[in-house]
Amino acid sequence: MKIFMPILFLAFLVSLTSCKKATEPVTINPYHDAYEEASNYVNLPEKAYDYSVDFPQYLKNSAFRAPKIDNEKATLGRVLFYDKKLSKTNEVSCASCHIQELAFADGKKVSDGINDRQTTRNSIGLGSTVNFGAYYGTASFFNINFFWDDRAKSVAEQATQSLASDLEMGMHMHEVVEKVKENQKYYKWLFMEAYPDGITEDNVLDAIQQFVNSMGSYHSPFDEGMNTHNGDEMAYFDELSPLQNQGKNIFMQHCTSCHSKFAARSTVPTANNGLYMVYEDKGVGARDNNSAFDGVFKVPSLRNIELTGPYMHDGSLETLEDVVEHYISGIKNHRNLASQLKTNGHPGLGLTEADKAPLVAFLKSFTDDSILTDERYADPFK
Repeated sequence: MKIFMPILFLAFLVSLTSCKKATEPVTINPYHDAYEEASNYVNLPEKAYDYSVDFPQYLKNSAFRAPKIDNEKATLGRVLFYDKKLSKTNEVSCASCHIQELAFADGKKVSDGINDRQTTRNSIGLGSTVNFGAYYGTASFFNINFFWDDRAKSVAEQATQSLASDLEMGMHMHEVVEKVKENQKYYKWLFMEAYPDGITEDNVLDAIQQFVNSMGSYHSPFDEGMNTHNGDEMAYFDELSPLQNQGKNIFMQHCTSCHSKFAARSTVPTANNGLYMVYEDKGVGARDNNSAFDGVFKVPSLRNIELTGPYMHDGSLETLEDVVEHYISGIKNHRNLASQLKTNGHPGLGLTEADKAPLVAFLKSFTDDSILTDERYADPFK
């Protein structure tokens, strides 16, 4: 009997525990459960990709400082960037105007927005810089502003304006937050990982900023040559063809006063490049209501320029050949024409038709295939 009673009591405890487990299941890992639910909608790893930026040495030697990126926040930003539900009509996302295989441009003169509307300017390729975070915004060394007329000072400010534009996504930030809250099946896990304080306007914008700021292009043949030769742009690059090396010399002689020898930053942030004598879109002049800046627009960086046509603020030049021809024979003597585009007081850079083929060939050496296929920047939606 003394042996039987403890056995009976132990059986009772086991039975009681089993009943409790059957009626009160315990979630061991709520993050994993939320991830499992999110996986029905987005194709993401449970452990976030590494979004850190590591420049080649020649750029590190030249004042390029990589931004600090939070991997979980950038992962959330990736989903927000591709989510069409964040537009008024559920048909447009940030990625609609910034397509990965086009270095995050869209291949159109002007971009398509909601309700069959179109923007008024060409979409700037996000993959046109060595690194977005190192180049743009007040936190960068170069302090370059956003949009063709430089009217925004941060990714968050730029994203807010694009989201709210009736020509683009038609959503104010409080509406974006509500849309995110309506799609908890995949956003629950992402916010648990990135922002334990929950879904807020600031967190949504910060996540987009983290994702975009991680974008960069520094694995092109030009970069390989620059790194091999310790940043000596005048060396002969075995990584380039003879024609491209010829074009490199032309570029360094005629183009770096605006675009710099790295083609990674603009020596001057904005300029009038003599595209027209009379501008319908006055650019910075319209922003500031100042005719001294009529026809003044952002001087773009040139990474992946082969992929980001058509060119200029209005997409009016279809090909790189058209662009080079403009600088050979098409510069108009506008009253605000940049001094860098004059020779002896007259419009022109001293380029000739013989310079066109090598210069175009060299510009293609800025193409970085890695950013075009990098899974970290691909559409995550199933």
